[in-house]
Amino acid sequence: MSGLPAEEAEPHNEQRTRGLTERVIAVIEAVIATGEPVGPRGLARVSGIDRSAVSRILQQLRDLGVLEQVESGYVPGPRLYTMGRVLATLDTLPNAARPILESLVEEFDETSYVCVLRGDVAVFLYEVQSSNPLRLVVELGKPVPLHAGAAGRAILSGLPPEERSAVLGAGPMPVITTSTISDVDRLLDMAGHDGERGYSISVEERVEGGASIASPFFGSDGRCQGSVVFTSPLTRFESGDVERIGARVREAAHSLSSRLGGPGSNPS
Repeated sequence: MSGLPAEEAEPHNEQRTRGLTERVIAVIEAVIATGEPVGPRGLARVSGIDRSAVSRILQQLRDLGVLEQVESGYVPGPRLYTMGRVLATLDTLPNAARPILESLVEEFDETSYVCVLRGDVAVFLYEVQSSNPLRLVVELGKPVPLHAGAAGRAILSGLPPEERSAVLGAGPMPVITTSTISDVDRLLDMAGHDGERGYSISVEERVEGGASIASPFFGSDGRCQGSVVFTSPLTRFESGDVERIGARVREAAHSLSSRLGGPGSNPS
């Protein structure tokens, strides 16, 4: 009897199944991203999948109610809309934030937070604590200023430039520690730089002996909703790790934005 041994055939079947699944998902994502009726030719061009394969996938998804065929192409179908509504109710901010914070803490073992914008202040709402006995603790629910500390300054960097100026006013801003930046022009320059980099860094600007790195996240309306915040006692904060941690915090904020239906970058 010819054919592959069982131990070789099974991985081959797994690869074929995975490849088919990836193509189906790619077609669904392309239909959603297009935002208007689209046919097999357009989807083949966007997805990079052979047109005949795209046609078969579209027909199957239509029969399942995932997509709907209209005169000029395919659009999301009733089952896809139902799934979207269910996911929207499940993926509230706390549900979306927890696994993202847990991932940061698992990697660095430093307490991480989600901070939200409330008017002209920031409020720490959600946390996952480090296992270290010495850690930076922020009181949940307590408003903090936007100009002092990475959490607030990351939010500033995620706001349009005109809103940054309106929030800060003429200044100077209140000094909280000897490292607090109070000059408005300098804060605005830093917000622009932080926006390009994707994260803000603070060393003892709001809390003596503490350091933090934060990145803004955005809601479905495209507006900055708050920031994802990494915190650490200064004694464990290594300057050589800033770029690596910053990139990871930026990635976490991007993931949170995506889960909330928002973009992954800020408007600076």
